[in-house]
Amino acid sequence: MSINELRQLALDLRKQNKEFQVLYSQVAQQVADRFYEARQRFFDGLANKPREKKPHRYLSLVYSQKGWKLSNWREVGQGKNKKKKARLYLSKIGFFTLVIHREFPLERVSQVCVKLYPSGRIYVIFLVEEPEAEEQQSEKPKNAVGVDLGITRLATLSDGRYLENPRPLERSLERIRLLQRRLSRKKFLSNNWIKAKRRLAKQYEHVKNLRRDLFFKLGVLLSQKYDVLVLEDLNVQGLIQKGVTKTRRMRLYDSSFSELRAVLKWEFRKREKLVLPVPAYNTSRECFLCGDQQGFNTGRPSVSL
Repeated sequence: MSINELRQLALDLRKQNKEFQVLYSQVAQQVADRFYEARQRFFDGLANKPREKKPHRYLSLVYSQKGWKLSNWREVGQGKNKKKKARLYLSKIGFFTLVIHREFPLERVSQVCVKLYPSGRIYVIFLVEEPEAEEQQSEKPKNAVGVDLGITRLATLSDGRYLENPRPLERSLERIRLLQRRLSRKKFLSNNWIKAKRRLAKQYEHVKNLRRDLFFKLGVLLSQKYDVLVLEDLNVQGLIQKGVTKTRRMRLYDSSFSELRAVLKWEFRKREKLVLPVPAYNTSRECFLCGDQQGFNTGRPSVSL
């Protein structure tokens, strides 16, 4: 079936089922678009076969250019607590009060995604189409930095500075295990099960936010000071599979190298700066000062540029 046939099928099912009629028509069509994209990724060998999603796991709705409206923009609070708020109307749902984190042009919004996180928090994501940037004459880069990723030291820079790994998941492990045991004793989909699951999701979200906050702060710090970023081209999945012990594999997951590399690349490319990948072989053993291959056993920072 083509994408247009799937959209028409979604609209026909919406007319036949009263529960589906509470959805805005374009939201129902977006469900068909998601299925079409998932099927195409499966045929292209990029993902597994699409599976039916249970109702309690379907946590987001997508509105296109119609069916929503922002109004009543205002500023509240003073000093550091100063925020911008607005009222969002969603067709067939109602009004929401939003905290606006950044300004954006309303005329360029192409999609609005309302996402309910397992922790109970609701986020509204506005997809804004950016105009094509004009080509600028590239200047010769002045400062370059190499970043070596590791478990003990999360990031070691080529100038000798390093960032210790905070290990947020490992530090929260006892609390997570306690919440997981409480969840396992509840009846599935009961009110107590939902409450226990929400507490566990909040703890996981706290760990995730700590990690992402650190990654973005590091990305901003490096992108403001350096013009070129040299990163290891790590095979993270291979490292996890080769992990000898359970603790080592958990610390590799906790370090989240893939997410850190993605954030660093995004921060540099957002400022139109260069990112260069290099093979990971010997980058954690070669001394950045003298090229000594025994730098791993010495007290000197170990990264090469």
